[in-house]
Amino acid sequence: MSQSGRKFDWLGVLVVVLAVALSAVIGFAVNQLGLLAILAVPAALMFIGAIGNPELGLAGFLIITYTQLSNVGIVYHGLPSIAQPLAGLLIIVILIRMAVYGERPLGWARAGLFLLVYAISWLISLLHAEDSLLANDAFIGFSKDALGMLIVVYFIQHQGSLRRAVWVLIGAGLLMGTISAFQYLTSDFNNIYWGFGGWEQQVSGAVERHRLTGPYTNPNAYAQALCVLAPLALDRIWHERNIWLRIVAGWALVVIVLTIFFTFSRGGFLSLVFGVAILLTQRRFNFIPVVVTFVVGLMLIQFLPASYADRINSLFQLVPSGNDQVVDTSFRGRLSENTVAIRMFQDNPILGVGLGNYRVNYQDYSRNLGIDDRREPRSPASLYLELLAEQGMVGVLIFGALMIYIFLGLLRARRHFVLAGLRDESYITAAIFAGLGAYMFEAIFKNSAYSNVFWILVGVALAAIQVAQASFDSITEEHDGILRQSV
Repeated sequence: MSQSGRKFDWLGVLVVVLAVALSAVIGFAVNQLGLLAILAVPAALMFIGAIGNPELGLAGFLIITYTQLSNVGIVYHGLPSIAQPLAGLLIIVILIRMAVYGERPLGWARAGLFLLVYAISWLISLLHAEDSLLANDAFIGFSKDALGMLIVVYFIQHQGSLRRAVWVLIGAGLLMGTISAFQYLTSDFNNIYWGFGGWEQQVSGAVERHRLTGPYTNPNAYAQALCVLAPLALDRIWHERNIWLRIVAGWALVVIVLTIFFTFSRGGFLSLVFGVAILLTQRRFNFIPVVVTFVVGLMLIQFLPASYADRINSLFQLVPSGNDQVVDTSFRGRLSENTVAIRMFQDNPILGVGLGNYRVNYQDYSRNLGIDDRREPRSPASLYLELLAEQGMVGVLIFGALMIYIFLGLLRARRHFVLAGLRDESYITAAIFAGLGAYMFEAIFKNSAYSNVFWILVGVALAAIQVAQASFDSITEEHDGILRQSV
């Protein structure tokens, strides 16, 4: 093709102009604001790279969200938030690519419809709430999380981006798990490991233990985030073709499972077992992978802390017996929190007490209940009871419809990938199903703290559904085209 016939590369010119402009801005900022402005350098590079390669921006967004890197920077290093500016930059990237490339993202209409309905239920709950400030904060938080979900859905548009997104999540687990496992096994609790070595001390009778929290502030929330990643890593051990990537997945699985143990989270342990069980039921029996998984499990059990068995055995206190007394203090607290949530729902069955308003109403109910002697605001120990208490039947039904759609969609996506000849992607989808299932199982014992992680997972699940549908449609159209030509 002649030079005159070539299409002018507007995107290349735009990237160069942006690079020059951002370099000037960074230089000015460093001169005026000092070293703090150095944070603008990786942000600018990611922004420029994401215009040409959107998956670079997605990888950064997933890592920052899942490892709570922004919170780590704020709490431990006095840095400003990087999550919100990055989300803003990615929105700009999306608009630029839509304008320059004419891209039209898959699946936004379906995801947007669910979000719109869910947002309306949140808005109703916001207007209904007694404490409007708390409700407003909760609604703003949901809006940010929903925006993050849409960013994930936009950037995962084909099989390759879905696979790489899963590997980024596994990498996040490998990073957090390696630091946490090393910290616990070496008993190095005087080192915060740049903010990724969090822990809390728990005394139960004569037993004193360190429960790892990693970059999260709560060991149960940390375990919940990691439970999602265990099925993803296990699936890649079974099905990844590259031997080196299998080794990486094995490393990730080992440190993730060990870290879940070291959080001493009973719900986390049950959710881990639940997620792996779901993954096993979705595949045909294969002797070698099952045996290898069993052997690895036996090896990991050797690293269990001495008091771990007692911690798990305490779950039997919840089994009905002739003795109705609950000895474990955490169980007593959770019993009070969950009973209060049920009573709030009974008093406000349609719309609940309003977004974020469980906390301000807890003590009024708790004093009458007489189980919990704590006198500070609390949150329910269950996502589902939190929804019931704060949003009533309206919120629960809409949330339930969303989750049913996602899980049924993932099952349908598996079939679509198989029919499209993409069997490995069907395995990945099964692992996403198992991981999200583990997260929702843990939600029985855990509230909506770190909801940004939940909505990121929802985004990945919706993206898998849309990629599977597009792949199936493409194969179907190709097949129909061949039939028409033959006729």
